[in-house]
Amino acid sequence: MLVTLWAVREVALGRFQVHPNPLYVPAVLFAGLVAIQILFHITAYWYVTWSKAWLWTAYAGIFFLASQIFNGTIWLQAFGLFCAGYGFLMSLFAIIQQFTWNGKIYWIVPNRHGGWVYGPYVNHAHYAGLMEMLIPFSLIFAITDNLPRPLRGLFLFAAIVMSSTIFLSQSVGGVIALAAELVALMLFLFWNRRSYRELVLLGVICSGLVVWLVWLRPAGLFERLARLLNPISDAGATGRIAIVKDSIKMAGQRPFLGWGLGSFSTVYPSFRSFFTNFWVNEAHNDFVQILVETGIIGFAFAGSFLFLLGIAGIRNARHWRSEDRASIMLAAFLGCVGFVVHSLFDFNLQIPANAAFFFALSALAAMGSSRPKRGHTTGRI
Repeated sequence: MLVTLWAVREVALGRFQVHPNPLYVPAVLFAGLVAIQILFHITAYWYVTWSKAWLWTAYAGIFFLASQIFNGTIWLQAFGLFCAGYGFLMSLFAIIQQFTWNGKIYWIVPNRHGGWVYGPYVNHAHYAGLMEMLIPFSLIFAITDNLPRPLRGLFLFAAIVMSSTIFLSQSVGGVIALAAELVALMLFLFWNRRSYRELVLLGVICSGLVVWLVWLRPAGLFERLARLLNPISDAGATGRIAIVKDSIKMAGQRPFLGWGLGSFSTVYPSFRSFFTNFWVNEAHNDFVQILVETGIIGFAFAGSFLFLLGIAGIRNARHWRSEDRASIMLAAFLGCVGFVVHSLFDFNLQIPANAAFFFALSALAAMGSSRPKRGHTTGRI
């Protein structure tokens, strides 16, 4: 519906301009592969693949709209400010709910099927998946010179609070993803010229995060983080490794076109190598699941999507210190980095809210040049 409204608006304005994005090609190729699975019934469960294809069509619509609507600098800034504000409010809600927990989401919705609830998510790791995409916007606003100092201080505080909720949610994959984002940001800080002021601010954020967590003293956090010292011995990690090994065997049975998009949970019981009373609904590794469901060909298209995203994201962020547009694109790219790293340990790509937001950020990170074209609005909010 939103794509239709955009098209009607373009026609009403007497134009139909489509802004380019290098990620269109691998996205269209991946869509073509899924279409082949549906048309020729190359799937273990046709209806699930059909339903999942419509869901991914919605992702494609969001990706396309983000590439078109946020092409101007003012709209990019508005989106960045919204992400920073929304993430801060979401983190405050998550903290309040954690320390006033009554067993219900929003204190109202019963948690009938179990799970590790955090914020509005039944799974704490999926909350971390969303937050790791929102945090970079507050970080970038806090360290750039484009805003007044008091406002940068507010974003600095927001970044600390938002980052703390990833630790409070006790998502090990989320902690690793956040660390990857900070490392990537440090690399950008050293790109072209070093700025010790920016490094000091990054150190302040890390120090403030530690102080905030020590003051809150969340139960079980440090025991949970201790698992990072020996992750292989952890029962949860061992189970996920077994799932990945089984999934590789699944991929070997249909190596080229896979078992069908969304069919993992249908096929996996025939390959499961261990006993469990739980339903294994996902591979707990988005890369492996894409390989199983779409084969080597689909995996290659997804890999080329990420490869082009990395090239475009790095290229567009070259002038992030001097251009407002490029700084927002850098924040979006850092969010994508965290999401991709987390996908090695979890299945955030299978959660519609997180997947939709990832594709929106990938569109922002990879679209066009970071330098605004003649005629585009470049003013600041």
